[in-house]
Amino acid sequence: MRRPQLSGDRVQSRWWYWIAAVPIVFGFWLVTVAWVAFAISMEPDLLFGPDNPLEHALLVSMAAMGIPFAILIVILPLAVFQDTVAINRAETGWEPSSQNFALVGLLGVVVTVVVGILTIDISLALVAGFALSVPLALYYLRERHLNLGVP
Repeated sequence: MRRPQLSGDRVQSRWWYWIAAVPIVFGFWLVTVAWVAFAISMEPDLLFGPDNPLEHALLVSMAAMGIPFAILIVILPLAVFQDTVAINRAETGWEPSSQNFALVGLLGVVVTVVVGILTIDISLALVAGFALSVPLALYYLRERHLNLGVP
């Protein structure tokens, strides 16, 4: 039995995969931080670093997740722009503003750069930029789902 065709099926865009990756990667990072903090608290002499296991876990996890965070922060505005353009072309009835969503997505990039310049702490800059990107990605995906049924 075939499922009914959703209005999102007419949209010829898979850019929303990049948008969905933002909260998924952030969630994975939170789990990683919790796991590393737990491991460090069980064996404090395991790694040299700050005395606080959570702070140490944040630093260790950013060594692994820093590059994916940076890539997703930069790609998010482009992905949102391209996806909204495809949605508008497909005439699905939902007309999201490509410029507005892309500009809001750029806030993550701007915050990353500004925090990086002011604090000279790349980890903090990436977390700040990502913290702004996650709510946008979740909001956009929710609206996309409500209006198109996909994802």
